[in-house]
Formats: sequence, C-alpha cells, structure tokens
Amino acid sequence: MKEYDICFIAAPEDRAEAVKLADCIRQYKLPSGVTLPGPSIDYRRIHIEADGRPFDEATEELLEHSRCLGVLCSPDTQNVPAISTCLKYFREHKPGSNIIAVILRGEPMDVFPEGFVEKKIVSYIRPDMTIAEREDTIEPVASDLRADTPSQYKDRLRYETVRVTASILGIHPDELEQRHRRRHRRAITAIVSVIASVCIFATGLFLYLGYVARREGEIAEKQTKLSVAIARRTMEELPAAFAGNEEALAYIEEANQKAHDELDELGLGYLLEAPSGENGGGDV
Repeated sequence: MKEYDICFIAAPEDRAEAVKLADCIRQYKLPSGVTLPGPSIDYRRIHIEADGRPFDEATEELLEHSRCLGVLCSPDTQNVPAISTCLKYFREHKPGSNIIAVILRGEPMDVFPEGFVEKKIVSYIRPDMTIAEREDTIEPVASDLRADTPSQYKDRLRYETVRVTASILGIHPDELEQRHRRRHRRAITAIVSVIASVCIFATGLFLYLGYVARREGEIAEKQTKLSVAIARRTMEELPAAFAGNEEALAYIEEANQKAHDELDELGLGYLLEAPSGENGGGDV
C-alpha cells in the first residue's frame, strides 16, 4: 500500500475544506534553508478519508501506512463514530506519532471527537500544605480555520498551511513561519523595486521628451515643467514611503541614482536640482 505522510480524517460534510487544506499544503514551497528531517519524508503525500464509512480493515491498513494523523473537527465530527475509532487506533498502535487537530467550525470542546480531550488526575498542594488531587482537562493544540468572512478564511488558511506543514515535518511552527515571512518580505521588496524603477524611468523619459519639445512652444514648456515636478516628487516620496523597509529603500535609492546618472549623461541632470525657473531651470 502507498505510504502517506499524513491522513486527514473528516466528516463527509467537511470533505471540501479537507481538500482545500490538502491542496494548499501540496502547493506550499518550503523556504530556502529548510531541510526535510529524513529522505523518506514528503509533506505532500496526503490522503483524505471523509466517506463516513465504518472503521474496518482497510482503515486500519491506511492508518498503519500514515506517518501523521490529521483530524478535521466540526459539529458534524460527532456524527461519525469512525473518526473517534481512528483516533483511538492511531494512538494505541503508533504511540508518539504526530496527531494534528484542525478546527473548522464550532467551539473546541463541542467539536473534538471522543477521546481527543484528555483528562488527568494531578496532585497539588493546598494553602494549608496538604496534598490533594484534581481532574484536569487537557485540550490538544489545534489549528484554527474558523473565520467570519471569505477574506479572513483565506488568511487563516494561508497561515495554518504553514503551521500544519511544520507539524507534519516535525519542525517548530514558529521557525517555519519566520522563514516564510522573510521570503514573503523579499518578494514584496523585489516587486517594490521593480515598480520604483519603472516609475523613475518613465518620469525620466517624459522629462527628456518634454525638454526636447520645449523649443516648439509654450504648451511643450508646461509639459516639461510638469514632467520635472513628477520626476522630483517620485524621487523624493518613494524613499520616504519605504523608509521602514531597508531592503526596499536600498533598491529605490539605487534606481534614483541610476536615473540621475542617465539624465546627467543627457545634460539634463540640473533640472532635478531645483524647481523649474531656478538655478538653471530657465530657457535653454
């Protein structure tokens, strides 16, 4: 039988959400620097069991060939006895294996399958120094896909995809999340740098064309002044807008410098030094 790194079990009503989560995990690309714990591990090998059928030998074989177990929890989970049986079997036959809970809807205590919430008797010391016992309820740490809007659900799905993937790999979620965020910031920085370069190049081009056209009349002169203002504003406001992002700022400053150098080569660099009409901004 095929080996799986995780088997998601869910009620038939929750199959669509199980498929969405599985697809997001399969499409997720690990950030650079993250290595798989072992050569046989592949977080994209996922099976979904959401038929609502009774627990049988086929289910036992499936769990035996699954390294992790994912339990999708909703009010409908309580109506599928096989989910609790799967959880019990996996705990008994694969002790120490990772079990991942994912809450889709409802409150934890109302949606966790039977046996998921553990109760333990613990001893504690009373103020009078006598020893007593109490029963503590231990809830599993669960991923949370509950959301009020489609936009919020999309954000939660993106976030929980990283956390569930980390659990499948046996990596601390915070470590993978931090690497994921750094990769996301680098991507944004690259996009910003491209936009900034295009804007600066466009304003420089308009500036040059306007300068050439200035000799042809008053309308062209106004165009030149407008182009100068746009270029100066772009070069001043972009660095200020991204002052908190050192990587983006470095790209923008580099693009600004290139624009200045190119205009200097055309003999137009002086136009950016002062407003039109001042210090060389007059007629040519």
